[in-house]
Amino acid sequence: MSKGHDVNRAFWTPVVVHAVPGALALNRELEKTILERRGQNEGLTRSNVGGWESDNELLRWGGDAVRKIAQQAVNVADANTIALNPADHYWQLEAWAVVLEQGASVKAHIHGGAYWSAVYYVRVDPGEGGELVFHDPRGALASMHAPLLRFKAGGDDQSVHLTPEAGTLVLVPSWLSHSVNEWRGEGLRISIAVNLAARTRSHSGPIVSQL
Repeated sequence: MSKGHDVNRAFWTPVVVHAVPGALALNRELEKTILERRGQNEGLTRSNVGGWESDNELLRWGGDAVRKIAQQAVNVADANTIALNPADHYWQLEAWAVVLEQGASVKAHIHGGAYWSAVYYVRVDPGEGGELVFHDPRGALASMHAPLLRFKAGGDDQSVHLTPEAGTLVLVPSWLSHSVNEWRGEGLRISIAVNLAARTRSHSGPIVSQL
């Protein structure tokens, strides 16, 4: 029976989860490279609370395995993007590595200056916490006015939690606020982040990396 009206879900936000082929071999190489770098460099403190975060030059020093992950991010982004002028479009890339130890987390943040952002999980040891959390981009919604009401077709959560798995790449719009819950495992949680900034052939700025 018709309800007499249609409900359209507007302003949809894509969260793309992709299993990377050949991840086991890639992850062995990536883990070795990233942990060696961590042993040589004290890293940066940005949105991470504890743990270690590399510089944005991972595509330069990370080797062939990192470039393969970056290419996977490009492929997934291309499959989920409509380019109105494909001949004039390319992605400008930057990437970095993150190693979380017990008690480390990542504060809520966005990736300004990019169109898509991806995270690839290299190693996820058993343990509690460490979920990737996406925060509702609509902010406070109607809760400021009617905290006991929810839109039936809009979902009832103001955040979405994703449990990381090694070998998985997650791609989201760069403006989507996200964080990582405190990692309470005994081992390590190693990931790679990739930013994809949209550029045109006429763009005169520096190219960080173009695959």
